Amino acid sequence: MVSISTSKGLSFVALMAALGNVLSYISIQLAPLLPSIPLGPVSFSLALDLSHLATFIAALLGGPVVGGLTGLVGGSVAAFEFGFSKGNIVTGIGLPLGKALTGVAAGIVFNSLRNGRLKLVAAAVISYIPEAIFTWVLFVYLFPPLLGFPEALALAVATQVIVKAFVEMLILGSVMAYLAGSKGFQAFARSIST
Repeated sequence: MVSISTSKGLSFVALMAALGNVLSYISIQLAPLLPSIPLGPVSFSLALDLSHLATFIAALLGGPVVGGLTGLVGGSVAAFEFGFSKGNIVTGIGLPLGKALTGVAAGIVFNSLRNGRLKLVAAAVISYIPEAIFTWVLFVYLFPPLLGFPEALALAVATQVIVKAFVEMLILGSVMAYLAGSKGFQAFARSIST
């Protein structure tokens, strides 16, 4: 298990966070699902974001703290792209916090798994639930009073974001299941934990 109390552990978190930001940038640029739409004082867009692959790898190999830190720092590109660059400080600050929640939850859920690569798919989906709740609260309860969003619009946006994210978790869980069975990934995991 990777520990953040060592320089090797901190380097691992930095590496995984950087990977998360690179995956986020590439997937957002290559797979925009909904172009930027102005909604009053902010804009809204929807795109594929695969940054949680790095969060899940970190959580699997390092547990909840390593997964949470990786999610927090690895959410920087998404925070800029979906938040700050759109004039939305709530999403800009909230996105990394939500990603950290997924990292912590993934560390807990992955640590409770025994064997079985297919369980990783379910674990990835389950790990997103705290972030989904956090996202719901941000959009449905904070956006209307802070940004003047109509409640129906906030509800529609939140639903789209959360459904898209659960689809991403199914994809990333499948990738994790494949990686877990790979001899190369197993060798990497051994080298990180020693």
